[in-house]
Amino acid sequence: MTRVAWRSLRTHLGKFLLTTLAVVLGVTFLSGTLALRNVLSDTFSALTASTLTADLYVSGAPITQNAANGGWAREPVEMAASEQLEQVPGVDSVHAFSPLQLVLVGKDQAPVGTLGAPSMGVPIYDDERGLEIVKGTRPRGQGQISLDSDTARRSGLTVGDRTHIVVLGTPMEVEVVGEFSYGTSLAGAVIVGLDPQWMLPLIAPDGRVQSLELYLSEGADAAQVKQAVSAAMPAGTQVRTRAEELKEQNSQIEEILGYVQTFLLVFVVLAMFVGSFIIMNTFAMSVRQRQKEFALLRAVGASTFSVFLTVLLQALVVGLVGSALGVLAGAGLTRLLVALLAAGGMELPGGVPMTSQIAITSVAVGMLVTVVGALLPARDAALTAPVEAMRQVSGAKDKPLVLRTVIGLLLTAAGLAGVLAAWHATGLANRGAVLGAGAGALLLGVLVVSPVLSRPVVTALGLPLRVLRPGGRLGARNLVAAPRRTAATSAALVIGVALVSAGATVTASMKESVRDVINDSMHAELLVRAFTVNQLQALPKEYKEKISQIDGVAETSGFHVSMVSVAGPGQEPGTSLVAAVDAPSYLRAWDPVMVSGSLECLDDSHVVAFKTTGFKEGDSVTVKGPTGSVQATVCGVSDAKGVGASLYMNAGLAAQVGDLMGAPAASAQELLDNPHGLLLTLEPGTDLEKVREQVKDVVAPSYVFQVLDQERISDQAGQQANQMLAVLYALLGLSIAIAVLGIVNTLVLSVSERTREIGLMRAVGLGRSQLAGVIVTESVLTAVYGTVLGAGTGLLLAAALRSYLADQGLTALVIPWGQLVGMVVTAVVVGVLASLWPALRATRLPVLEAIASE
Repeated sequence: MTRVAWRSLRTHLGKFLLTTLAVVLGVTFLSGTLALRNVLSDTFSALTASTLTADLYVSGAPITQNAANGGWAREPVEMAASEQLEQVPGVDSVHAFSPLQLVLVGKDQAPVGTLGAPSMGVPIYDDERGLEIVKGTRPRGQGQISLDSDTARRSGLTVGDRTHIVVLGTPMEVEVVGEFSYGTSLAGAVIVGLDPQWMLPLIAPDGRVQSLELYLSEGADAAQVKQAVSAAMPAGTQVRTRAEELKEQNSQIEEILGYVQTFLLVFVVLAMFVGSFIIMNTFAMSVRQRQKEFALLRAVGASTFSVFLTVLLQALVVGLVGSALGVLAGAGLTRLLVALLAAGGMELPGGVPMTSQIAITSVAVGMLVTVVGALLPARDAALTAPVEAMRQVSGAKDKPLVLRTVIGLLLTAAGLAGVLAAWHATGLANRGAVLGAGAGALLLGVLVVSPVLSRPVVTALGLPLRVLRPGGRLGARNLVAAPRRTAATSAALVIGVALVSAGATVTASMKESVRDVINDSMHAELLVRAFTVNQLQALPKEYKEKISQIDGVAETSGFHVSMVSVAGPGQEPGTSLVAAVDAPSYLRAWDPVMVSGSLECLDDSHVVAFKTTGFKEGDSVTVKGPTGSVQATVCGVSDAKGVGASLYMNAGLAAQVGDLMGAPAASAQELLDNPHGLLLTLEPGTDLEKVREQVKDVVAPSYVFQVLDQERISDQAGQQANQMLAVLYALLGLSIAIAVLGIVNTLVLSVSERTREIGLMRAVGLGRSQLAGVIVTESVLTAVYGTVLGAGTGLLLAAALRSYLADQGLTALVIPWGQLVGMVVTAVVVGVLASLWPALRATRLPVLEAIASE
């Protein structure tokens, strides 16, 4: 039977080419994702190994686990302890370390971008190990910096150039005196070397730093020195060896990369799932066409299992070839992505992109999906009755749709119930899980019941094509007569369009929600803040004072954002952003939308919680930072949208606990004088654009601040939403491409299956152009049917998701009719393009040979 399977596969090789291509695309995505994760892991592991060169690391007791990276935020340590630790036997030198967030201005007088990587200054010591001075010297004093080699190349700066760095919002003119290297890529980070004697007092005015790095004397016993250092430091201080520090840092990196990989693998699974429909459809149509062949095998003694195995062996070969090609394409895709990231400033040297483990995993998954997709067609082939061999034509008949309809309706009803429950029952327990399960059941139910839906929907969609006789009418009737094939062909498109339309709806709703929040809550006319929200910069006091003196500015109100540990009743502490404000002036500039209590209740022991935290008025919460811990009482609850914090507090409390992200403030007034955002309320009748230009002139020397009115804030949020949608489109692009392949594949196989029918129609007078019209009609109606069904499902899911995310600020529901119409138009174009090759094949069939075919 193996020889029979192989001969049959070679005979019908052309029928499996597009199926193989679908497997190639899915495995390409899978292997590329795994290989990219491998490259990222190798890159960051090399980075930590190159930069963590000390023998021991001393830091304070853990405060809380950082939700951003899974690591621990720790209390600072006294820098003065360096002198004491240098006296410990076996310790050669001690370096105090705290990174300084800054912005480097490049040769083009623009801030050097990082693609999300950090931009920071680090102390460069004379005896620092693992660091090589490539050019020039180490920095000395405030006016000198050195750059790592990657940063120097991307910034365009060389030794001897003068530029600016922006530290704590203030620009400083500096000279580049050196270039250094850690011996590996810094993955897009901007690293600026600074003189420790100048930098550390600036970042640690209270004399406490993030950690102390100990270098041991040659031959010293690290375990004994570690024990001695632990004994010399206060209780709670942690001392870790280099190996322990590397393990912790790498585990944090792997956790983050795991999230990224899981996110990408969701779309990989989707692409493979979509591809399985093509595989199943191809083998199902192939089995129908070869039914007489299978009947003859049964008639000469082949068992049902042998026939079943014959089809599975063919699927196995298709899966193996497609997966092997997919692995090769995945290696190429990974190299392309690495090159694109390098062009954007993120060098990823990493290791070998495609390992044997990744290749084996990808091939195994590709073969498994192919074999699973062929199981039902193989079963149908095995159950072919030997009597079919005596028929002149195939006796295959479609199975009744009763059972499938019942199952589909039950799944759809269950899914709809879950989605509607999550939509309307705001107090529902595990609401997110109910929504996810309901969405999955609904989408699966729609796919199962699709053959039943296809008849009335395709009939309705085909009404305008009745004028295109006879091609339009015949094409629509062909689809209605084969509902299973229509449903299977459009299934991949239904899934892709459902997710795209849901994403487009959520994005449009997000834009409108932000606009509503800004219009309803922002009483001030202008906002001054840093360009990059993920890298906060405090506006210097002198800028704030100059802005306040501009004609037309009635009042300014600032807010300062800090990272602290917050723990409510019965909760584990977790890092969170909090906003420190002066309540009276803030209330005149921004409406916090109080659900209970008042923002004016803020003092050194009372906070206002955001509704999303779940805290209630009267709850006791622990707020802890690097400089203190306070047991505060919730005196109000705010339902403000778009602020992105968990608590409002006054400046006194914020100064008392400190900031896990930055330098401690000397006083509450210093926080208010150096805000991360400044709201400007203007005098009535003031020319807003004129004042905005004046404010821009004030902050221009800083390079990092922007001045936004309400419309520009909304536009920025819209741009971010569009970027998210573009990423979604890119990730779903492969699934859509596979769906289009499915339409082409089905039409090609359909032409082959209906060769005799096509010959007869040509014989009774159907012209080539009319026959092509039949094929085009089938393709267009299939594409439009899948698009309409997917868009309708996606809109329902988006509406429920909007309701679920209402507390996060997604308050408006906007249906992007323009984009939905664009999807239908695109479906028509895709349908026409997908039909070109099948239509060409159909019109070139010799009439007499087609009539004589079986």
